[in-house]
Amino acid sequence: SHGHSETGTGGSALSPTAVISPERAQQQAVALAKEVGCPTSSSQEVLFCLRQKPANILNDAQTKLLAVSGPFHYWGPVVDGQYLLEAPARAQRRPLPVKVDLLIGGSQDDGLINRAKAVKKFEESQGRTNSKTAFYQALQNSLGGEDSDARVLTAATWYYSLEHSTDDYASFSRALENATRDYFIICPIINMARFWARRTRGSIFMYHTPESYGHDSLELLADVQYAFGLPFYAAYEGQFSAEEKSLSLKVMQYFSNFIRSGNPNYPHEFSRKAPEFAVPWADFVPGAGGESYKEFSVRLPNRQGLKQADCSFWSKYIQALKATDGAKDTQLTESQEEVLAVGSELEEDLSGPMEPGPKSYSK
Repeated sequence: SHGHSETGTGGSALSPTAVISPERAQQQAVALAKEVGCPTSSSQEVLFCLRQKPANILNDAQTKLLAVSGPFHYWGPVVDGQYLLEAPARAQRRPLPVKVDLLIGGSQDDGLINRAKAVKKFEESQGRTNSKTAFYQALQNSLGGEDSDARVLTAATWYYSLEHSTDDYASFSRALENATRDYFIICPIINMARFWARRTRGSIFMYHTPESYGHDSLELLADVQYAFGLPFYAAYEGQFSAEEKSLSLKVMQYFSNFIRSGNPNYPHEFSRKAPEFAVPWADFVPGAGGESYKEFSVRLPNRQGLKQADCSFWSKYIQALKATDGAKDTQLTESQEEVLAVGSELEEDLSGPMEPGPKSYSK
């Protein structure tokens, strides 16, 4: 019988940014405090003052810091021994007392890209119309993280620019956007699903939402728009087509089924009736063409092998590149070491036979 169910969207415990170091968190908090006029003589003062500031003030200040500072500032949890006892990647390796079904996925529009574009807008608002340099800097630093590696940037730029025939600014920035998204979000999501499958922790259902062009102004990713029925909100429905409204209804049905039964295809755990509202969602367990996932597009097709070449680039080539420099390895954070350990574990596991999978409702 099924235990619990968990829905994950747009991220993974195996992301290289799942935690940040205490030193970096303190530096960022102090920089933000200075930007919004808070005293910085003690941590208590900083926290008290920041908590009084409206969210939009903090967000605008953070965007400015992204534009004018060196490292790409992403916020994340810190292993503090109180709220977070250990890095998520390490916690994932502990045995679970019950089966937990997993529904996980993301969007091609997901990631740190919107923050980089916010940097560009900020630069323009300051009268610096040629903001290419700041935009490049934000994207490049995002690939380097705390310990920027020029070789990783060079390799990623080359690999992702293979998709483009020109060498202009637009294609270069697009290559960096795609690299950032895959490295931080989509490949860690796939690794999480694989990790769950290898440990036979429950049934896994993965989705991916392809790039969408119509509703950027809403500042919500397409999977969030569909799952929460945004096409039916009075203020927005005029912006969505009949096909998009139908897609949203089906996605909501999948999600509500999963919440009730641990399987997006069935409204109740004891149900065996095949779904009528859409093509049944195939579970993640791999077939000949790779692991299955549901694409959130009009016909809701099942597909296989999401970003196989791109994620292989990160998990094999880039890790091999990093491993050639012993000095660099010593700078890895504990969290990054855990993520790499899980990644290499997966690569070894996937070359061997699959363990018997959990009970599945798939027909």
